[in-house]
Amino acid sequence: MATDDTPRFPWTGIAPAEWLRTWQAMWRMAPDNLAQSILQGWTFNINSGNSTAPRTELAVVTKHSYGRQIGRMSDALELLIEERHGKTPEDKRFSDFLTMKREIDKVKQDAAAARIERIVKDLALLKAQDQEQYVRLRDALREALK
Repeated sequence: MATDDTPRFPWTGIAPAEWLRTWQAMWRMAPDNLAQSILQGWTFNINSGNSTAPRTELAVVTKHSYGRQIGRMSDALELLIEERHGKTPEDKRFSDFLTMKREIDKVKQDAAAARIERIVKDLALLKAQDQEQYVRLRDALREALK
């Protein structure tokens, strides 16, 4: 017997409870941990220690990421605050929320602008190196922008 009096398998030295946890973990349908990046440098983890239903939560975030969920709730809350208190509410909690929401929206707008600028550069590259591809994609963009 080990000094801590925990029964162990003699051929491995592993406690039966630990062995069982290892095998259960190997055969679960959902992972013990799910890490989903929301913003660069931010990660939320789902595991059996912080979720009462990790498989359900995994199914939900597979369909709607945390970022999408928070974004839609923020959009709805912004609308409700502005309908009830206007664009500059007196309550600091509401005004702080709207300030944060506007800052987040600005980050999203800047990221969208950067993506479009990347497209412009990519089109210039295609124009110089693959005229046929350039014309096809230019025309597709023109059609999409009508």
